Amino acid sequence: MINLVFSSEKIQSMTRKCEVRINLHQRLDHLSIVTELNLQTISVQLSTRRLWKKMNTEALSAYLQIHLLSDCSLNSKAEMNDRTTKIIKVLQEIIEKSTLWAKSSNQARNFWNQSCFEVVTKSRWLRIIWKTQGTLEAWNKYLKHNNHKNKIIRQTKCTHFRSQMHELSDALKSIWRFAKWARIESQLSKKLSQFSSLKRDDTDHMTTTFEEKIEMLQEKFFSSLSQADVNDILNSFISLTVSSNSRISENEMKRTIRRVKANKASDVSEISNRALQADFTELISVLTSLFNACVIHKYHLKQFKKTQTIVLCKSKKSDYIDLKTYRLIALLDIMSKALESIMIKRLSDIVETHHMLLNAQMRARHKWFMISTLNLLVDQVHIMWYCEIKYVIFMLSLDVVKVFDQVLHIRLLHMLKMRRTLSYIVEWARSFLKNRETLLIFDEQMSTMCEVNADISQESLISSILFLFFNASLIEKCKALRIKIEVLNFVNDINILVYDRFIEEICKTLSKTHDVCAK
Repeated sequence: MINLVFSSEKIQSMTRKCEVRINLHQRLDHLSIVTELNLQTISVQLSTRRLWKKMNTEALSAYLQIHLLSDCSLNSKAEMNDRTTKIIKVLQEIIEKSTLWAKSSNQARNFWNQSCFEVVTKSRWLRIIWKTQGTLEAWNKYLKHNNHKNKIIRQTKCTHFRSQMHELSDALKSIWRFAKWARIESQLSKKLSQFSSLKRDDTDHMTTTFEEKIEMLQEKFFSSLSQADVNDILNSFISLTVSSNSRISENEMKRTIRRVKANKASDVSEISNRALQADFTELISVLTSLFNACVIHKYHLKQFKKTQTIVLCKSKKSDYIDLKTYRLIALLDIMSKALESIMIKRLSDIVETHHMLLNAQMRARHKWFMISTLNLLVDQVHIMWYCEIKYVIFMLSLDVVKVFDQVLHIRLLHMLKMRRTLSYIVEWARSFLKNRETLLIFDEQMSTMCEVNADISQESLISSILFLFFNASLIEKCKALRIKIEVLNFVNDINILVYDRFIEEICKTLSKTHDVCAK
């Protein structure tokens, strides 16, 4: 017999710990379960957002022509940072004057549009007339229009659902996200925005104050722990680089900005993608000049290194006093995403043109997706099955823990040079990795700016392809063993496929591979 704990969905979302406690056995005929609930209440304010779809683009364009700085040369990093601050300030002033705030409501629905608003308003007015007059004619008018209202709302909901399904079917990533939501998140109640007390790993001390939790989160997620021997890097000399045009054109800038969703805004600068995507020649010209200065001076702007990080609970965990049960979501600046996207496109192009990475390395590459990894794996298994020799096939799947925190900057930059990457990309990456800061948000509170010392920011767009460069030498060493082994690398997920006639030989092969990776 096992103790059971029954609770409602709201109480379940407040569970901090639910586990078997062996030390409470005390000669019972069943296992004792300890359940702890976080019953602290905090005041939650409705989040505010702007009506980006109703943004006054004409007023925005007129304000830009008057206040935005004209294109001029940027000769120093200080001038670049000043120009960036000026651009952000002007855009924020434009948005304040041209875009209204939306009236937040817990009852809001995504499908609601102007047609629904009009039929509901008229239906309410006809109901007031019927209540006032009390005649049969007024009742028939109200009943007829109410049926018409229900029909319009039903059709609008159906159209909205079909348009969403059409968008999901067109994008490969979106359909997987929708399937995950339908399988897991749609069946869960909405989690409360409250943060339980946290336990330190080395002691039994429980942190309860906001400042103590901030300190623990910094130590856990933003501290650099990697140490390694880099003498082989310091004594090496590399002079070969590939050549390419480094200048960013205005057309390239327009294509990059138009790829992102229009009605999204970062909380860092509160600038919407729609404001950048509007066809403003002056703004595109100024941003192109600024980004070209970043390429020329090989510098990542100071304002783009500041992010906001939201701390969220992982679902279906038994104990929420451990930091491992939490995850982070970083909110990046809109213009920072544009610059990173351009650098990713440049780096991806030279990777595919000059074959800088192995075919076994997936993700963050042009037209290389998770399905490509699965197809390659299935093809390799089929080839082994149809060989004359009957092989035993064994696959070891490894998920490297805290992989982005273990990347040494000096070795990453060395690997970029070893692969003959463009010199301006190498130096820009050096600037990108340094002096990053973030704000932590949880319990409806916001911390002060804290320094991010992790070796690679996992939330950044360019992190995945940088790690592929860092990990390329390890994959090459495994392949250089010339034994019956195939390696598939999907960022930090490494799959080692070993085949041989005997299981003993497979074990020896895995042992050799481990020795190579451990060096």
